[in-house]
Amino acid sequence: MYSVILTELGIAVFNEEKLERAFSFSNNVKEYLSIKNKEAKLNELVNYLFSIQRGFAISDESLLAILKKNNVDCQIMDESKLEIVQATKPQIIVDSGFASNPEDALGKLREFALGLSSSIVTKVSESPDLHIIQAINSLDEIDKIANALSSRLREWYGLHFPELDNIIDSINGYAQIVLAGKRESFTKQIFEDAGFPESKVDMLSLISSKSRGGDISELNLSIVQSIAKQILDFHELRKKLEDHVESEMQLIAPNISAILGTAVGARLLGRAGSLKKMASMPASTIQVLGAEKALFRALKTGSQPPKHGLLFQHAMVHSAPRWQRGKIARAVAAKAVIAARVDVYGEGLNETLLEKLNIRVGEIGKKYENPTEKDIRRPQSFERDGGNFGGGRREGGSGRREGGSGRREGGSGRREGGRFNDRREGGSGRREGGSGRREGGSGRREGGRFNDRREGGSGRREGGRFNDRREGGSGRSEGGRFNDRREGGSGRSEGGRFNDRREGGSGRSEGGRFNDRREGGSGRSEGGRSNYERSDSNKKRKKFGRR
Repeated sequence: MYSVILTELGIAVFNEEKLERAFSFSNNVKEYLSIKNKEAKLNELVNYLFSIQRGFAISDESLLAILKKNNVDCQIMDESKLEIVQATKPQIIVDSGFASNPEDALGKLREFALGLSSSIVTKVSESPDLHIIQAINSLDEIDKIANALSSRLREWYGLHFPELDNIIDSINGYAQIVLAGKRESFTKQIFEDAGFPESKVDMLSLISSKSRGGDISELNLSIVQSIAKQILDFHELRKKLEDHVESEMQLIAPNISAILGTAVGARLLGRAGSLKKMASMPASTIQVLGAEKALFRALKTGSQPPKHGLLFQHAMVHSAPRWQRGKIARAVAAKAVIAARVDVYGEGLNETLLEKLNIRVGEIGKKYENPTEKDIRRPQSFERDGGNFGGGRREGGSGRREGGSGRREGGSGRREGGRFNDRREGGSGRREGGSGRREGGSGRREGGRFNDRREGGSGRREGGRFNDRREGGSGRSEGGRFNDRREGGSGRSEGGRFNDRREGGSGRSEGGRFNDRREGGSGRSEGGRSNYERSDSNKKRKKFGRR
């Protein structure tokens, strides 16, 4: 059976393993790419194959398509034969006469690879969408530079004519007046040539004669005028770039221009990299293009992801209510992907895309006319890890602190999500959203302060401080310190340390250590460990407080 093998240096026709005819390429890269793109005619090869009038096995699908187009009886090779051809490619090139030996064949293949890479780079560089990307990026850079220069111009010339800054908003009009020179030389004709209305011309003429600005030297004036001229030149260049981007987008990507507009579509092309890359992206990716930082922050922290990126500049999105923007941005992104795919394959303008988008946006506006409960944002609740008020069981020798729960003297205290509920000595205390109720005492909270008085004792909290006095004892807390004195005992805490003395016992805590002595016993905790010694028992109990 005859085999037709496409190589990088030419086409060879074999009968079994015997060479019948070889067709070498005069320009290897160009002719090879024309075959791969199914654009080559190959008249000489077709005529030769017609003369044989046999069935042929073809090694390349592009070559197969060209030959079938010319009514040649042929089919693709088996996979096993194709693997053999690829493994013995240098030897086939030598047998076909395209190279003298295998080393020469490898050298020519290397030259072909270099030429092929160069041609691909050249072709990519000629892509018109890349020129659009450069134009829109240049437009954005010009805006940044012009804004910086305009601020500098207003500050510098404002030393000479400060009243002009409050009257003229347009930077172009301001620059034209600066080019006219000092304020003493201003006339009505200068203001009229700058394009100001008659009412503003009279105002400028009056203010220029009564200005309180200082004089400006000729050297400084010439520099300021140079800046003003640069701003006007940037303005002209910006107009040319806008017209160029609009005309190129209408020519290369008409569907994207219809859906997104020329400016937004060009910026999305710049973010995507090219028209083909944009066509291969999913709609969800196009929706958040330009908001990559917010997206990755949401993925890292678990917060709400962004609803739109550059699509916020679209008229349908930024003019919609806040709770509709995400849904409209999703609809616009879905149509933009379809538009990009239509533009890549050159099908022309599809007017139905814009019509369907307008219908979908109208449905969103009617269905979500009012915000739902989910769209109404609620303030986030903050939790204090490791800083919640932990309670304990005391006078029994045990203490617990788990996520802000506490129990004391038969009472219970809980703090969940910022709420503090306290019950002590049969009394009850509740604090929900800043409210406090306690029996026998009074509790107030003003501007973040919490004052507590119980059974003749006093408790104050000012600026995060918590002072507690109970049953004749005293407690003070300054800068996050908590000091507690109860029943004649003393407790001190400095720098996050908690010392507790009760009923003649002593407790110390240094560097996160908790030492507790109660009822004549002693307890020490070093490095998160808690040791208890009590007079009513000779046994020692070790408890690891930290996990």
